[in-house]
Amino acid sequence: MMLETIAYSIVFTTILLFFYKWVINPMVIETPDISKMSKCPDAWTYKGGECVPNTTSTNCIPFSPDSPSLNTLAAKCNLAAMCGTTWSGIC
Repeated sequence: MMLETIAYSIVFTTILLFFYKWVINPMVIETPDISKMSKCPDAWTYKGGECVPNTTSTNCIPFSPDSPSLNTLAAKCNLAAMCGTTWSGIC
């Protein structure tokens, strides 16, 4: 009787864990914290309403971070990558 109870407990626990992992599938989804996002990419400075590069080793020109073409996080990451940098807090 005791071995039967242990076997049932093991089978029930295994089924419960399988259901939890493969059906319920809990996940943690991180969303960017807007307060930690910088206005400009790394190695850029915000001056006079524009992001200006701190170095001359980039081909990118100053731009407005409030431009409608930069309204998504992906657009900001793409711009930073094209300019050879990253954007802290975003990508």
